[in-house]
Amino acid sequence: MAQARARGIGWKPDPVLASLHGMGGHLVLHADRLRILRHGPWFTAVNLLSHLEREMETTILLRSLVGVHLVRSLLLVQFLRLTYAGAPSPTGHYLRDAFAENAFMFSLADNRPLQAMAARISQAARAAGAG
Repeated sequence: MAQARARGIGWKPDPVLASLHGMGGHLVLHADRLRILRHGPWFTAVNLLSHLEREMETTILLRSLVGVHLVRSLLLVQFLRLTYAGAPSPTGHYLRDAFAENAFMFSLADNRPLQAMAARISQAARAAGAG
């Protein structure tokens, strides 16, 4: 049986509950965790120009998620900030907060899909037993 799993026989991939692709990369929601995959031209440009340290991939267990906040700015991109034990605290510096390991940017224009994803994340975290 162990050899069959090693070869991928009888192995089932973890289902994705929701996925969102935006200017900050991909946000992938599973039943027990949330993955933020950062990539793309926007992320690379800001990474090169701002000299900020940031993670390329972050995995957050839903049971440890405490809050999902939509951070809004009058002129800049809105982003999701996820709060959990050990998450970076907001600094008040927009770029540092928007590119933190617990943040995800979606779009310059229409953020309704981001708001819908925030609701799905909250619902999945409650189902996973988040505090």
